[in-house]
Amino acid sequence: MQQQLPITILADSRFSSSLKPLLTQLEMWINFQALKADWFGDEACILSFEFTLVRTIEEQGLQTVASGKNWRVEPGYAYSYDSESLKTTAYIAVADLLEAGVGIEQGIKQRLVSVANSVGAEHGLLGLSL
Repeated sequence: MQQQLPITILADSRFSSSLKPLLTQLEMWINFQALKADWFGDEACILSFEFTLVRTIEEQGLQTVASGKNWRVEPGYAYSYDSESLKTTAYIAVADLLEAGVGIEQGIKQRLVSVANSVGAEHGLLGLSL
């Protein structure tokens, strides 16, 4: 039986399936960072994250009232943390990274870590590094 990793990364359906290798690599990388920082040591408090790469945050139409979730929106990403299930749903924008000409992989990693560290800090977890 294969167990799902606590941190998963998907891409919006409008992206090419050729992104799959990058998504897998980013997923392995962020889970390894969390493992190194001992985020999975307390089985009663294992945070889970579901990241989705999207073109822009604005396209997601994150309305708090409509979804019942409280979204925190920052430049380049948005997330909602459910303290009961310890699950975070997050969107990572990539269009601005492409337009800026920065390394897209590094830019995505920075945003993944920013979201994870914001939620992890609420639980006194050691911050993840790039």
